[in-house]
Amino acid sequence: MLRTTLAAALALAGASAAHASIDLHGVDCDLHSDYAMAVERDAVVFTRTDGSPAEIVLAHGTLVVDGRPVPLGAADRERVLGIENGVRDLLPQVRAIVHDAIQIAFDAVNEVSAAFAKDPADARASAERLARTFAEIRRRIDAKEAMTGWTDDEIERLVEDAVGTLVAEVVGNVAGQAVAIALGGDEKALAELEARANGIDARVERLVAARSRDLEARAEGICPRLRTLARLGSELEVRPSGQRLRLARAD
Repeated sequence: MLRTTLAAALALAGASAAHASIDLHGVDCDLHSDYAMAVERDAVVFTRTDGSPAEIVLAHGTLVVDGRPVPLGAADRERVLGIENGVRDLLPQVRAIVHDAIQIAFDAVNEVSAAFAKDPADARASAERLARTFAEIRRRIDAKEAMTGWTDDEIERLVEDAVGTLVAEVVGNVAGQAVAIALGGDEKALAELEARANGIDARVERLVAARSRDLEARAEGICPRLRTLARLGSELEVRPSGQRLRLARAD
């Protein structure tokens, strides 16, 4: 039974990590880009490691490609401004979605942590630690948005690192309890711990499911505006290297 309980704990870890990593990549609006986008204080910057151009900078209606300013006609200047302003107008909604996705992740981990806390004091300490970690991630994301820009990959790594550490602590706690109970020979307590390990996944699923659907709906609601921005990019008449710029394209 000890082995079964430990297996349940490990399965719980994987499930918790999956629930906690709310994946909105499926909400892609049927658009694809070869570029990572960063929103900086005075510019919107598109970069990639493969292909040319490698860097496209939109700043106050101007266009800089791979470090060289590109003259724009009146129509293209309006398109560049439209892309810049559209991206910045979307930022509050995107930031709110990111914050809520992170909140769901930490609430899921907190649910598991509370279920397997040794005592009320341990549960409070775990909740406080989770709250501090969540607040720090939000602070770092917001500071980076304001100062130097961010990419979704960076945010994903930040959250995964934090959640992974917290989930590992929970699993260690469960395993420690299982070993201690088994060594004490209390089969009833061990069975109760195993039942909790087997049942918590359904509780986390219920916690996450409705909120995730709402989050995905909000993300999908941004799609028409993203398609408009992609269309503006595709309509740019300028050809810095003999070809149209392709900031994004429809799949």
